[in-house]
Amino acid sequence: MKKHSARPGALLLPLTLLIWLGMACATVTKIAPAADISGRWKAVFETPEGDQESFLNIQKSSDGTLTATMDSPAYGAYNVPLNFSFENGVVNWEIEQVGVSFDGKLIDPSTIEGAILQSGSELGTAIYKRIE
Repeated sequence: MKKHSARPGALLLPLTLLIWLGMACATVTKIAPAADISGRWKAVFETPEGDQESFLNIQKSSDGTLTATMDSPAYGAYNVPLNFSFENGVVNWEIEQVGVSFDGKLIDPSTIEGAILQSGSELGTAIYKRIE
């Protein structure tokens, strides 16, 4: 036989407080807007020929679509088109013609960090810093 509380509303106050607390948390919690990563980013890579700079140029169109190009001055390569994506803080780019890609993450508004891959093998880590 179940024992009933002498006060029928004894559970009402704690339940009401839990509901109120949940509503208060829901109104305080805000969803952060998607980060704007458009701009110019610079990374320095160690190579057998010495340190090499690479620039990632990310453009945002009026409809919000992102596109990107790569500049590698040491190799005389400018405005190299990239297959580029950015979703949920994850940054990916690829240069199909040479089998080079990047898998990284937006660490903070001025830093993207990840791995450079060639034909699936990791070549090293790249840290891009926003310069514009």
